[in-house]
Amino acid sequence: MTRRVQYTSNGDIDQLHLAEVAVPEVGEGQVLVTVLYAGLNPLDWKMLQGGRFGSVETASGNGVDFSGVVASVGEGVTDFTPGDLVYGGLPKQAQTEQLLITDPADRLDRIPRGLGVDTAGGLYVAGRTAVAGIRALRLSEGDTLFVSGASGGVGIIIAQLARNLGARVIGSASQGNHALLESLGIEPVTYGEGLWDRVSELAPGGIQAAYSTQGEDEITGMIDLGVPADRIVSIGAGPTVAEKYGVSIDGEARARRDDMVWLGQAIAYGHIHIPIARVFDAEEVHDAYRHLLTAHPAGKVLLRFPAKPLTDEQRAHLT
Repeated sequence: MTRRVQYTSNGDIDQLHLAEVAVPEVGEGQVLVTVLYAGLNPLDWKMLQGGRFGSVETASGNGVDFSGVVASVGEGVTDFTPGDLVYGGLPKQAQTEQLLITDPADRLDRIPRGLGVDTAGGLYVAGRTAVAGIRALRLSEGDTLFVSGASGGVGIIIAQLARNLGARVIGSASQGNHALLESLGIEPVTYGEGLWDRVSELAPGGIQAAYSTQGEDEITGMIDLGVPADRIVSIGAGPTVAEKYGVSIDGEARARRDDMVWLGQAIAYGHIHIPIARVFDAEEVHDAYRHLLTAHPAGKVLLRFPAKPLTDEQRAHLT
């Protein structure tokens, strides 16, 4: 038997619990991964609530992001071998000790040397969302970009990608996360009442593009600031609001298969920094999601599953 985080009815965080389930059998073309870390995302909470993401009728797993070690491979698998350090994403499945990947060519990549197993475990949703978003923003060197929630899981990647493209980046964050943003070359501004006045003072020459992580009010604020609607990307407003204002909603669904490989290498080379806000044990899943949703953490929140220590060879691979 193995353990996984699951829920049997839609609702709030308290619906989540650890359950004992059978270890999946590995079939032809499949890969079994022993999960070390599983990343938390606001998307998980939205799926848990149901609504447009559908209602559960039987027990459902939870989470998307993961990293771990290949435990075994099925017949015909040649790209992965037992002992490989890997990362990827599998919706409503990732938070488990033993994860079966039925389509490894689409869902699984080796962790490159220099990318931490913990960082890799929280990368799939935020990373793919950020890379798709940066393409949609169509930034040029010298542009000024405003990023809302710039210290969050997606925002901190978007902001650094934009900086690497030669853009000036202004990012909203709580006061406690300003020092982190400044260390990455991002100009912080405190969110809340008076935000747009503060942004205008920082950028009297105007904002050419904006990345929104919140709802309709934020989009109207950006447009009132003079940002062209077709240079705004939103991941928080939903398709109806986006169509109303003519903004883009390019997110994880628009990502390309090789985006994770590219981003993983960029992090490994030191071009992008992904802070780990906090790591919780799997038994603390309720506390982990409450922290994610209420504490405004900088970077990623992770669940850690008990596993055998990495071998010396595996540890050397990551340094």
